[in-house]
Amino acid sequence: MLEADAKRLPGLRLLDGRFMVINQAMAVPKGRTDAARHLADLVEEMKASCFVAQALKRHQIEGALVAPAGR
Repeated sequence: MLEADAKRLPGLRLLDGRFMVINQAMAVPKGRTDAARHLADLVEEMKASCFVAQALKRHQIEGALVAPAGR
């Protein structure tokens, strides 16, 4: 939100870097190792295929970074 404000308010300057990171999480019931593996694979596929980055762009979310794909 601050980045959007900086574009429209003259004289507003943002410092480089991040001061807050919002971690996201998904879970499966304990003991469901196959489900956990499939979920982890899906998340990696969504990052690698740029689905997440495109969704952020489509919803006009600015300044959010997608973690690199791969484990």
